[in-house]
Amino acid sequence: MEILAYLDEVSIARADVEHLGVIERLLADDPTSPQHVATTTLISDDMLGECPDCPDLSAAFARIDGDPNQLLAVVLDAAEHVIGTFQITFVTTLARGGAMRAVVNGARIRAGEDSVEVGREVFRWIRKRARSEGARVLMVSTEKDRSHVHGFYTTMGFRQTHEGLTLPL
Repeated sequence: MEILAYLDEVSIARADVEHLGVIERLLADDPTSPQHVATTTLISDDMLGECPDCPDLSAAFARIDGDPNQLLAVVLDAAEHVIGTFQITFVTTLARGGAMRAVVNGARIRAGEDSVEVGREVFRWIRKRARSEGARVLMVSTEKDRSHVHGFYTTMGFRQTHEGLTLPL
């Protein structure tokens, strides 16, 4: 496992294929997820194990892992248990004079008494990483239905500057 950073409370590592079950469970720990598990209780480590009803994400993982413009990461506690995940996509655009944008997607921290502070610590690192890669804008992609986390992002300095539309294909 490649550790990317040691922070005060946690560390950040590049996700390995072995983390897929845990990542899927973290993504399911959200009211907007079709596989919703919980929203306010601490998910135990056994619940963060393999997900028998979850789709096989190994092909998607391989595409992400093989793309140098993608970073799929896990957040580890002191005992190296996965307690969070996020994905950063670096997009070079012609907008803003050819600026690179860093887009954060699928950010989750396991619910718990320290989850807000851990989330802030992780996003401080994400911001530094995005700058070091040359990004001039850091965007976070989150569904409108996740209003319970919108306030968290605004306390970190994010502003609602764009309106996104989706079209299921």
